[in-house]
Amino acid sequence: MYTLGFIGAGHMGSALIEGFLSGNVLAPASICAYDPDESVRTSLSVRGVTVLDDEAAVVSASKIVILAVRPSDVKVVMEKIRDAVTFNNVLVSVAAGVTISAAKKYLGKECKLLRAIPNVACEFGKGVVALAYEMPITYQELQTVKDLFESVGLLRVVEEKKLNDYIAAAGSASAYFYYMVKSLAEGAVAQGIDSETAEKIAEQVFLGAAKTMETSKKSADELLTCVATPKGTTAEAINVMEKSGFSQIMADAMLACTKRANDMDIINLP
Repeated sequence: MYTLGFIGAGHMGSALIEGFLSGNVLAPASICAYDPDESVRTSLSVRGVTVLDDEAAVVSASKIVILAVRPSDVKVVMEKIRDAVTFNNVLVSVAAGVTISAAKKYLGKECKLLRAIPNVACEFGKGVVALAYEMPITYQELQTVKDLFESVGLLRVVEEKKLNDYIAAAGSASAYFYYMVKSLAEGAVAQGIDSETAEKIAEQVFLGAAKTMETSKKSADELLTCVATPKGTTAEAINVMEKSGFSQIMADAMLACTKRANDMDIINLP
């Protein structure tokens, strides 16, 4: 019996696998997986993960199974694993837009099922994960799942109705960061810095800022005040951002993200 099984090992699945392995949380031999993509299966094998023949085989061979598939694939996967799922299994779905109740209806029977909203930074142990669950599940099973996700980042256990808020604040937020890095680099190029240097500067600036926040006891507001001295160059840049409505743009983007997630919940109801 494997400690952990994966059905799907695309961007999110592979990020979690790598996070567990590189953090020495699990040994490769304790993980099994299946993915329909042959190249993904090859990568898993190279990493030492046992690749099984299909989705049902993963369920039969594992106590905890992470369903790291697209929302549109959840129904098909649940139908494939229906006969293999027993009350010995704990299923964890990371598919946005598919509620616990919808996933159980797709499965066609009662089961132990949780939903997790992780982000890709779990690969480096710097992720954020929101976790929701319903009974039945034992305390020990829940604690095991929590321990796994806490090993790859910041974990919050929330009501399922709050998961979509975490998609906007964390699950999708890596893309906001990439967008800001891209914008900063483009701004540097526009001012005459070559593109390669501009991108490296943008990456280093954000890495440094993140490290400062991680190690400092000061809030973001306090750090901002430290850098943006009155009437200085940074303060002038911040003034432009405020006048342009940067904070509102971010809030609107997050609201749009949450709304889309809510709409997906409705679309994917059986």
